[in-house]
Formats: sequence, structure tokens, C-alpha cells
Amino acid sequence: MAAAAAARPSLILLSLASSLSPFGMIVVVPTLAAMATAFGIGIGEAQFLIASYLFGLGIGQPLAGALSDRIGRRPVMLAGFGLFTVASLGCMFSPGFPALVFMRILQALGASVGTVGSRAIVRDTHDALGAVQALAWIGAAMGVAPVVGPAIGGLLGSWAGPTSVFGASALLGFVVTVALGMHLPETRSGRATVTRSAASWLTNYRELLCAPVFMGYTLMYAFTQGCFFAFLAVGAIVFEQHLGLGQQQFGLIWSSMGLVYIAGATAGARFSSVLGVSRALRWAALGAAGAGTALALVTTTLGVSLPGLLLPLAGLMLSAGITTPLSTAGTVNHRPDIAGTASGLSSSLALVVSGSFSIIAGQLYTGSFGPVAWMIAASASLSACAWWMTRGQPAP
Repeated sequence: MAAAAAARPSLILLSLASSLSPFGMIVVVPTLAAMATAFGIGIGEAQFLIASYLFGLGIGQPLAGALSDRIGRRPVMLAGFGLFTVASLGCMFSPGFPALVFMRILQALGASVGTVGSRAIVRDTHDALGAVQALAWIGAAMGVAPVVGPAIGGLLGSWAGPTSVFGASALLGFVVTVALGMHLPETRSGRATVTRSAASWLTNYRELLCAPVFMGYTLMYAFTQGCFFAFLAVGAIVFEQHLGLGQQQFGLIWSSMGLVYIAGATAGARFSSVLGVSRALRWAALGAAGAGTALALVTTTLGVSLPGLLLPLAGLMLSAGITTPLSTAGTVNHRPDIAGTASGLSSSLALVVSGSFSIIAGQLYTGSFGPVAWMIAASASLSACAWWMTRGQPAP
């Protein structure tokens, strides 16, 4: 660990790398209605720009994790972000919607290395408690993506057309690739290389999938993200149809939610040291369940209003800021010897679960937000239930 600490990369660099994946997804959200108009498709079909990105992440993350355990963190990170940059340009100049969807999949395959590789690098270079705290601070920095992403998407979409948002992704991808090439050392130890190359990927996956603690942390992360994927699938439409607010206003308002997430992640880094990881996660999960239930009750009984949406969503976002980095740290701390594989598998499973909430929400929404609100409440409650599976994890 001392040698790894000497090669420890900057948390700012890892935060930048981790943020590109959520930025690439969320920057498109304010432009979905405009995308539908530009390509002559329905709003339901435009949702495939989100679903295809999630599909690419779901495929890419376990592959990126396993490859980083086998051949190293640095080459996987550089190759992934190079692909993200090229695919972002492909999205920008796609001649039709099918080509755009395909490029979105490639874009996500490249971006999948960001969070997976960064978590593995943090575990390579920190002890268990240090990994929790480092990932909490990275989580706080990642909150910048939901802040600037919708704002950039809304402004660029209104000014230069919806596909211009992919130009911003390409520019950021290029910057991250160059920064990693200049400043990212290899952190995987040579001793771990022998062990990991001799082990079967399927054996590692089976051991992780059969571990209740690993699955508990993964499901906490998945159901927490499911709340926001469900809302984002219909959020721009709800703001336009129920509140009379366009894509630019939605982007700016949703950006403010990112500030709440940053506050939660910052608080989580402190609470984990004072209360312990398990207790901090328990209170955050219970808070999310309460906020989700409040959202469903208020919007069902009183109708959709801006305060009735934003106040419960702020509570959910605050809880997510605590839950997300602590639960993802739990997955790599469970098996630090295969941190890349654990990070990739956990992220992929979480995306499959949370992405399904996005798809279901798009089908449930037929003009009434109530069914989607209750699905968000159910997802938050399931995250609280998943906490019980993690109680066997020793405190870091």
C-alpha cells in the first residue's frame, strides 16, 4: 500500500474521469423533445437516447473492470476515453436516428471506464476507510455533472440545435484523455497481476453474485439511482406539460438538484468518519424512503406543482449524495483483490436495475405523474431494504 500511495493519482483527475459518464448521459435530457422534432420521431422513441446509453454502460462496465484487473488501469482508461471522444463526434454528425442510437452505445462503452477505473484505482491506493472517504469526495465532485450537464444541454440545444450537445461531450472527452495520458500512473500491483490472470472471470463473478454484502451495496446503489432514472425519463415532459416550463428552464432547475447532491456527498464523507459507514447509510436510506413517499403523496393528492416536486426531490438527492459513494466503496472494499471486477459488475447490475425504472417510467407516463411518483417511492424504499444485506460487512 505504501508503494501504491506513492503513485496515487490526484482525486481531481479521478473526479474528472468519473464525471464524464454521467455528463454524457444527462446533457442530452433537456433536448429530448427537440431531438424528437429534429429526427421526426415520437417522444417515446427519443427515450432510446437514454436507454441506449445505459445499455452501453451495462455492457462496458463489467468488461472494463475485468480488463483493468488483467492488463492494468491506465491502458483501459485511455482506450475508453479515446472511444468516448470519437463516438461523441459520431453522435454530433449522425445522419439519422438509428446511427445516433448506435453512436450513443459506443459513446457509453467508452465512458464506462470512468467510474469503474476510478473506483479500482482508489482501492489500489487507499486502505478501506481511506477508500470510503476518497470515493465520497469524488462523489461530491461528480455532482458537478448534474449541475452543469442540464444547463449546458439546455443552452446549447436552444442556441445551436439539439445535436450540438455532443460537441461538448467530445471536447470534454479529449481533455480527459490528454490529462490521463499525462498524469495517470499504473496503480495495479504486479503481484495482483499474477493472481488475477490465473483466476476465471466467471468464478469471480459467481463469488461476488453469491455474496449478500456485495449484493446489498449494489442494490442500495441501484435503487437509489432508479429514483432519478425514473424521474429523468419523464421530467422534461412533466415540466413542460404540467408547469409550462421549457427545456432550458428544466435544465437550470435540475442543475440546482446537483448542488444538493454535492452537499450530501460532502456530508457523507464526514458522517462516515463520525457515525461509521453502516449507520450513515442506514439514516440516508431511511431519509430517501421518506422523501420518496412524500413525493408520491403530495403529487397524487395535491397535483403537480413546482414546490411539490422540488422539495421531495431535494430530499432524495441529499440522501443519494450520501448513499452513492458509500455503497460503491462498499462493493470494492468487499473484494479489494479484484476491485476492478467488483466495481464493473456492481455498476453494470445497478444500471440494469435502475435503467429498467427509466423504461417503465416512460411506459407508465400517459399524462399523469402519479404512477411514476409511486414508482420512485417504491425504489427509494427498496434501497432502504437493501441496507439490511450489508450489515455483515466489517467496519473499515
